[in-house]
Amino acid sequence: MSRDEPTLEREGELGRIAACLDSAARGKGHVLVIEGRAGIGKTRLVQDTRALAKERGFGRLQAVGDALESAMAWGVVRQMVERSVSRYNGEVRERILAGPSGDAFAALDAAEADPSEAELARTLHALWWVAVDLSSTRPLLITVDDAHWADLSSAQFLVYLSRRIADLPIALVVATRPPAENTGPLAQLSVSRQAERLLPRPLSPSALATSVAASGVRAAPEVVTAMHSASGGNPFLARVLVDEMAALGLPLDQPETAERVGRLGPSTVFRAALGRLPANSVRLAGAAAVLGIGSDPWQAGALADLDAMELSVAVESLVAANVLTGESDHLVFVHPVVREAVLADLGAVARAGLHARAARELWAVKAPADRIAAHLAQAPRGTLPNAAEVLRKAATALLAAGDSRTAAAHLARAIEENPDDAALRAELGRALMRGGRAEEARDHLRAAADGLPDAELVAAAASATMAVDGPEAAIAELTEAIDNRPGGPRDAGRMHLEARLAVIRSFLPHQREVASKHLSGYATLPGGTPDERTLLGLLAQMGRYEVRDSAEVAAVARRALAHGAYLDDATGSIDAMVAWLVAVLALVSADGVADARREVERARRRVCAHGSPIEFSMVANATLFLDWRLGNVTSVDAESEGALAAVALEDALPQVIALRATATHFTAYAALERGDVNGAAAALARFDVEHADGPKMMPTLWLHEPRALIALASGDPVLAKEEALLQRDASLAAGLDPPTIPWRDPAVRACMLLGAEAEALVLAREQLALARKWGAATEVGAALRLFAHADVDNRLDVLAESVAVLETSPARLQLARSLVDLGEALRVARRRSDARDPLHRGIDLATECGSIVLRRRAVEALEALGDRPRRLVLVGRESLTASERRVADLAASGRANREIARELFVTPKTVENHLGRIYTKLGINGRRELARALA
Repeated sequence: MSRDEPTLEREGELGRIAACLDSAARGKGHVLVIEGRAGIGKTRLVQDTRALAKERGFGRLQAVGDALESAMAWGVVRQMVERSVSRYNGEVRERILAGPSGDAFAALDAAEADPSEAELARTLHALWWVAVDLSSTRPLLITVDDAHWADLSSAQFLVYLSRRIADLPIALVVATRPPAENTGPLAQLSVSRQAERLLPRPLSPSALATSVAASGVRAAPEVVTAMHSASGGNPFLARVLVDEMAALGLPLDQPETAERVGRLGPSTVFRAALGRLPANSVRLAGAAAVLGIGSDPWQAGALADLDAMELSVAVESLVAANVLTGESDHLVFVHPVVREAVLADLGAVARAGLHARAARELWAVKAPADRIAAHLAQAPRGTLPNAAEVLRKAATALLAAGDSRTAAAHLARAIEENPDDAALRAELGRALMRGGRAEEARDHLRAAADGLPDAELVAAAASATMAVDGPEAAIAELTEAIDNRPGGPRDAGRMHLEARLAVIRSFLPHQREVASKHLSGYATLPGGTPDERTLLGLLAQMGRYEVRDSAEVAAVARRALAHGAYLDDATGSIDAMVAWLVAVLALVSADGVADARREVERARRRVCAHGSPIEFSMVANATLFLDWRLGNVTSVDAESEGALAAVALEDALPQVIALRATATHFTAYAALERGDVNGAAAALARFDVEHADGPKMMPTLWLHEPRALIALASGDPVLAKEEALLQRDASLAAGLDPPTIPWRDPAVRACMLLGAEAEALVLAREQLALARKWGAATEVGAALRLFAHADVDNRLDVLAESVAVLETSPARLQLARSLVDLGEALRVARRRSDARDPLHRGIDLATECGSIVLRRRAVEALEALGDRPRRLVLVGRESLTASERRVADLAASGRANREIARELFVTPKTVENHLGRIYTKLGINGRRELARALA
C-alpha cells in the first residue's frame, strides 16, 4: 500500500495513537507497541504516527530494525541519533553534537571502550538522559519499526526507557512481529504494565475492495473474495497479489480471474516476480538484501559486479517491479517480506559467498569492526586473514552493550579461524559466563587455562563450576589449584585464587568457621593489590558479624578501602561494588565515621558524574547507614527515599532486593523517629508485597527488628517479642549475632511490658557483653541504656555510665536517648534539679537530629518538672520533608533543575514538583527568594 493510499479500517488504532501523543504532549509519557505479523500494516501505522506527531509539533526520532544490524551493538540507537544529525552540516551540525545527540554518541563510545557489566547500566542511564534532554523543549516521539530485528542492546534500552517516561513528554511507539520467545526485551516490552498494545486486524473484504479501487480498478466481488482468502486480509500480501495479476495480464473486473487468484500464493508471487527480472536486477537485489537495510547502491553494485550503467538500469528495474522503493538515495526494499523472499531465493551457498565478498569490501574501505563481523559470521572460514581479530573486536563492543549471546557467537566463529588461540578461548568462556551458559564456559576456561597458566582463568573456571555443580565443588577445585600452585604464600596468582576461594566461602554459613580461620591469616596484608583488598574487605565483614574487636575491624576496613583504591577496583562490577559497600558498613559500625564519610563522598562524586541507578542506590545505602550512626534522622529519611526511588524500576536482582531491604529498614527507623508508625509499617508492607517470593539474604533477615519496633510503638509487646525472636533465630541460623543489629533491644522492652523481668535482664546482660566484646562506644553506650531499662535497682548509675560512654561516640541520637532516659530516671527518683540538665541537652540533641518522638518525650518530662521548654514550631526549612529540604538546598546553591535531577537520579519533573511544594510551604514565589527563606 503506497503512502498516498488511504489508511483503511484503522480508525480505532489511529484514535489510540492520537491519545498516546496527546498524553505525551501533556507531560505524561506513553508507550505503544504495535504487534502483528508481516504485512499487516504496522509500518503504515508508524508512518501515520509520525505524521500526527509532526502536526502536533513533536520532535521525532526514528529507526528501523534490520536482520543484519541485529549483530551490531547499539545499531538501532545509533541509527536514531545519526538520522537526527545526518541532514545538517557545518555550524548547525556542531551545535547539535554539542547537545543531547553528542551526549548519546559519547555514551555509546564509552560503552564500547569498556566491556564491564556495570557499563551497560551506566550507558542505559546516560541514554535515558539524552531522551530527557531532547524532550525538554517540546514533546518527543520515538518510533522503532521492525523492532523484532533490533539489536539486543537497543532493545534493552527501549525497555529501560519505557519504564521511565511516565512523567516525561515522550511517546515511544514500537512496531514488531509477535516475539518468537516468551523471554527477552521485546517480550518484556509487549507485556509490561507501562505499554499499551495495538493488534491490527486483517482487512475485511470491503476494505480490500476499496484498496484495489484506489488503484483505479474496480474488482469483481468474486475476485475480491478470492484475494481476501489468498492473502488472509493482509494488506501487503493483497497488494502483492494485485501487482502479480497486473503483470500476468489478469483483469480484476472479470469474475473468472478469481479461479487464477486462488492458485496464487504469496510465496510463489515473489519468486515469479523475481523470475521475470533481468539477471543483473536479480543479482543487485541479492546484494542489497545481504548488505541490509538502506544499503549503499554503489557498494551493492560492486558486490553484484555491475558497472555504473548496469547498476542504474538494475535499480530502475527493481523499482518498477515494486521490489525497491524509489524514495531514497539508498536501496530500500518496499517491505521486509520482499527482502526475506530475495534472501530465501538466493540459497545458503550464494548468501555465504555474498557475505564473504561484503566482508572483504568493507574491510578494504576500513568499515567498523562490528559491520564487517556481521558478514564474517555468515561467511566461509578464511574469508579474511585477520577474521579472528575483527570478530574479537566486535565481540568486545557487544559485551559492553550487554549482548553476550551474539558476542559468544562471534568469538566461537573466531576460534574456528584460530583454534589454538588460548586467549580467544578465554574470552569466549567469559562471554558464555556473562550469558549464563556456565557449563560451556567452564570447558573453554579450563582449556584456556591449560594453554595460559593464568590464575584468573582458573578462578573464572571455578566460578563456572560453582554455577554448575555448586559452591562445594568450586571450593574443592580452588583448594586443589592452590595446593598445586608454585611460588610462595604471597605469590600474586596464589593470592588471586585465595581471594576467589574466600568469596565463595563467604556465601556458605557452614563454611563460616573455616572461612574465618582462612581470612584471619591475611589480617596483616597491606592492601596493596585488588586481591589483598578483597581479602581484607571480607575479613572486615567477618569481624563485624563475629563480634571481633571493633578497633581491629576498623583498621582492616581502612586497609581494604585503601583511600579509594577498593572503590576503583569495584568499577565495572556490581558484585565488587557490594564488597566495597560491606567494607564501608564495617568501618561505620566500628565508629570509624570520619574515614567512612570521606569514602562515601568520594563514591558519591563518582556515581553522580558517571553512574547507574544501582550504583547510586549502593552509595545512598552507605550514606544512610553513616547518617543513622551519626543520628542525622532527616538525612536518613532523604537518603532512604532516594535509594528506593533509584532502583524502583530495576529488575529484582538479588543485589537490588538487598538494596531495597536495607533502605526499607532505615525508612522505618526514620518514620518511627518522626512518630509515623503507620508510615514505618507501610514501608515494610510494600517490601513484603513486592518481594514475597524473593531470596532470603542478610538484609532481608534484619527486617524483623524494625517490625518488632513497630509492634512496640503500636502497643503490641507480644508481637514485638515474636518478631525479635525471629530475628534471633535467623541470625543464629546464619552463625551471626552482631551487636550492631540489636534484636535484644525490642525483646527486652517487650519482656518488661509483659512482666518477664528476669528474661529481660538476661537478654540485656547478653547484649552488654556482646557490645563490650565489640568495643565500639556507640554499641556499649546503647547496651548500657538497655541494661538500665531491665536493671531497675541500678538504673541511675548505669544510665550515667551510658551517657559518659556515648559522650565519646559519634552517635548523637544514641546520646540524646540516654540523656532523656537519665533525666526521666532522675525525675522519678525525685532529683528534680539534677534531671533538668540532661533533659534540656536531650531536647537540643533530639531536635538537632530530627527525632520528634524523643523530643516530645523529653519535653513531657520537663513539663512534669514545671519547666516550659521552647515550643517547636515547624516554619521555614523545618517545615519541609527531608527530600524537599535536599532539593531546596541544591536549588538555593544555584543548581538548575536538570543538575539537581542528575545528582539525585530522578527526573526533572520530580524536581519541579518538589520545588512547587517547597515554594508553597515557604510562602515564596520562586527560586530567587529561596536562599533567604532557608536562612
